[in-house]
Amino acid sequence: MRSERISRLATRRQQYTNESYNRARSLLRPGQPPIPDADCDEQRNFEADLFHQLLESNRDFTAYPIGIRRVSPQPDTIELVVESDQRARRLLSWLLPCYEPDGEVHGVPGLRIRQRTTRGVELHLVGQRTSVWLTGPHHEVWKSAESETLEHVVDIGWKVLWRGPERWSSEEIAFEYQWNRGEWARQFRAGAWSASGLLRRLGAFHTLTAADAVTGYKGLPINGYEGSGPVRWCLDVIHRSGTRRRKHDLIEALTDAEFGLPVSLAEHLDAIYPPESMENWIRLDDEARTGLIELRFTTCTYEQLQLSTCDPDYQAIAETVERRVRTAPRRLGRY
Repeated sequence: MRSERISRLATRRQQYTNESYNRARSLLRPGQPPIPDADCDEQRNFEADLFHQLLESNRDFTAYPIGIRRVSPQPDTIELVVESDQRARRLLSWLLPCYEPDGEVHGVPGLRIRQRTTRGVELHLVGQRTSVWLTGPHHEVWKSAESETLEHVVDIGWKVLWRGPERWSSEEIAFEYQWNRGEWARQFRAGAWSASGLLRRLGAFHTLTAADAVTGYKGLPINGYEGSGPVRWCLDVIHRSGTRRRKHDLIEALTDAEFGLPVSLAEHLDAIYPPESMENWIRLDDEARTGLIELRFTTCTYEQLQLSTCDPDYQAIAETVERRVRTAPRRLGRY
């Protein structure tokens, strides 16, 4: 590639990943898109599940979208640079699988730690071509986060699964067979490209918007589609009052032919809430109707943004919700 073109591609890639220029440039490859897709179904599905868990585990106010400072996507792996020690501890404890006797598998079934290095930790699914690097905080933070999770699991009498042999445990196999099969699981896999694609472009929510927070969840189906419809990702792009939303910049980036996703403005907007509350909602879907990205540009006051750290009553409620959510099993096949 010519130097001018490489420079342009690297600069543009930065907008989507929030990488440094040198990092973005070093990962460009001749014959590959500037932001490559996952190179196999297993990696794409893994990233979709990971994106889901990132959304579900994000219970605190974060400076970067769902607590990820930047991403570095490559065809066979992706690096997530976590913004803080607190986010790193919460995320790792959320992902690592364990078994509640006579109950459920908590965490991501089949997930194991492949490497623990000074760079961070590499996670993968047993028996699959999958990889994600969690980096950012010092390697001792990742070490202590794992140790704390291990100690907690043992203290409450649950079974640690992520330190087992490099094969699925009987508990994980049974859980996967019971919950992660059927129509909902097929729907999730069919739309996995949308979650993986958003994860690989997560930096755009920081570089192209003035959002104070970005949160989200996997939503229920809506009217207007055949059957169970596409997998629906609801993303709240939250701004303080008086801040320009720049929503068109983000839409243009996500629909860009070279750097974006294969999506366009959805032809309908099912009014699941009063129309006035959906005035700044934008939905994007693909031609096959397998993935739906719902962007909700909302406004709140600075006091509302800081509520979780300033209001003792709110904090108590949040902690109660967190305990319930943390002990709920993560299922692909159910909402």
